[in-house]
Amino acid sequence: MQADITRSKPGDIFLLFHELPYDFSQDLPISVGPGVCVDMTPQALLSSAEQGLSDYVLPGYSISGTGINNCCLRCYSIFKLTESLSTENLLFLALLSMRLHNPFAIQIAGQFRVGADDNLISDPKLYELSSPWAISGSYKPSDFIAVEKIVERLIEADKKGFTRLVTSLLFFSHVTLGQVASYQLATLGLFTSLEALFVPNGNKARTISERIASFLSNFEFPIENIGEWVKNEYINLRHKLAHGIHDATFGMKPRSVKHQEFGMLHELCRLSLLGFLSLDDAVVKNMSEVNGKELQRTLESLRPVAGSLLNNYKFMAR
Repeated sequence: MQADITRSKPGDIFLLFHELPYDFSQDLPISVGPGVCVDMTPQALLSSAEQGLSDYVLPGYSISGTGINNCCLRCYSIFKLTESLSTENLLFLALLSMRLHNPFAIQIAGQFRVGADDNLISDPKLYELSSPWAISGSYKPSDFIAVEKIVERLIEADKKGFTRLVTSLLFFSHVTLGQVASYQLATLGLFTSLEALFVPNGNKARTISERIASFLSNFEFPIENIGEWVKNEYINLRHKLAHGIHDATFGMKPRSVKHQEFGMLHELCRLSLLGFLSLDDAVVKNMSEVNGKELQRTLESLRPVAGSLLNNYKFMAR
């Protein structure tokens, strides 16, 4: 029997946001994957709970005039999909899929589990995470149909042991969901995600740039020669960051030109991941099981990506 998502119940987990843009053209809740829905922020629960707890999971909630984000994510089914995907993982899996589909701005506040009448907010957690790069816009109900397909594919990748792809997804997730709070480390995380996919050898800058340019050749980019751009960034940025650099900055606020480059790198990584998620199972599984020359031959033979998960995707310029 399909779970009823219309009302929350004890045991449900709410992930709250300072920012999660939705156009509200359809009433909530709306499913975004197994056990998870986009729902209205539970103001009745927050106002009924102890003020300190409400302000912990949603900082600033009790301050008059601050306003709150009117939607959140709710996990309404308590089950374990795989050995590595717990109930709480489902919330962040859905959020990762939303960022893969459209990288709109998000700011995660905190999380809690709905308790009994005398303990409405149980297991409180504070995250305070922000997406490091975003485009303007809001999620629409139609977006969640595509998001749900991505979630299902991510779960398949984990169940079927697509280790290289899952590793790449984890590195990208840490960056795009704001779990890395340093521009330099976030940049390295995106390069590491791409390296997990394209496994460059020999002249790594040349190899990874050619493979990315070929794989994403069906997309239009604002840079004429995307392969040359990747090669230069790999040599002049990734290499220096990995081996020591003397112009590091605090937090996620680099110089403006660096931010534009970071956005380009983020989008190359996002589209590459969607591309690999669109490949046939046999191809992705083979890339997780072979090494050495056989793996390099497989990667060299990849054709420009196309597939159901990429039918409506494009490069997103800020």
